[in-house]
Amino acid sequence: MAENKSTDYIVPVVSEEVHAEAVPVEKGGVRVTKRVEGHDEVLEQELRRGRAEIRRVKTDRVVDGPQQPQQVGDTLVIPVVSEVLVVTKQWVVTEEIHVTRVEETERVEQQVTVNREFADVERLDEAGNVIASGDQVARQEVPASARRVDRPGVGQHAAAATTQGSRRILSQTESIIKPKTK
Repeated sequence: MAENKSTDYIVPVVSEEVHAEAVPVEKGGVRVTKRVEGHDEVLEQELRRGRAEIRRVKTDRVVDGPQQPQQVGDTLVIPVVSEVLVVTKQWVVTEEIHVTRVEETERVEQQVTVNREFADVERLDEAGNVIASGDQVARQEVPASARRVDRPGVGQHAAAATTQGSRRILSQTESIIKPKTK
C-alpha cells in the first residue's frame, strides 16, 4: 500500500501598523520686557519721643525703714533714706526723687523713592522678528491653529516659555503629523 503523505506549508501573514506622532514646531512668540521707573513721594509721619524729667523733693518724713519705689500716675517715686541719730534711732526720708515720664510728638517729613513696573509686549514671528508691539499685541486674538487641544495625540498644541535675562519669551507651537512604522 502506498502511503499518502500530505505536506503542510506555513504561509506567514504580515501586517504593517502606522502610528502618528506630533512634533512641536515654533511658529512665533511673544516677548514681554519689564522696566522699573522710580518717582519721589513725600511721606509725613508722626513720631513719638520720650524723655524723663527728674525733680528732687525734700521731705524729712520719719519712716520705719528702707522704702520701696512706687508709681504715682506717670511718676516713679524713689525714696532716699538715711539714718539720723536722735535719742532713738529712726528712719527719716530726707529726699524723694520724682521721675516723670513726658511724651512729645513731632511731625517729620521724609522724601522716599517708590518704584513701579511697566511691561512692554512684542509679538515675534518664527524668525524672532517683531511683528506687533504694545497695544497691538493685546488686541490680537490667538489664531485657531495656535489654541490648545485637550485630547492627547494628533493635533495637540502647546506653549513653550524661555527666559532671557529679564525678558520672558512665550512661543506658540504647531503640531506636524509624522508617520512612524513598526
